[in-house]
Amino acid sequence: MNKRKEEIPGPRPKARKAKRRRTFSRGLVNVLNGTFLTREKVLANMPFLLFVAGLMLFYIGYGYWTERTVRQLDQTSSELKEMRSEYITVRSHLERSERQSQVADDIGGMGLRESREPPLRITVDKKELEAQRTRR
Repeated sequence: MNKRKEEIPGPRPKARKAKRRRTFSRGLVNVLNGTFLTREKVLANMPFLLFVAGLMLFYIGYGYWTERTVRQLDQTSSELKEMRSEYITVRSHLERSERQSQVADDIGGMGLRESREPPLRITVDKKELEAQRTRR
């Protein structure tokens, strides 16, 4: 076994690399020229290749759609946060303005004052009410 390893000459692996480079460069030139499309194997698999190309286009479009949707979600989320903070601010102003002391201060500028006596209930009999209506 060791004799075989010794018999392998050194420059031979380099020749393989040069051959690989030539085939790679030829393949690259064929792809760039478009001549590989005329080969029989490629023509036989053309429906599959078109299907794969369609899938790639669909995948790219789906990526754009997803990105747009994520941007819209972020925008909606930020709008929701702004509206919530505005709601809290307006609610606190409303609660402050509805206080009895605040209402009393506000109507004081119009010349009205808060009554310190509780309201009285007035009761009228039905007979008296009918009598008042018939007098008119």
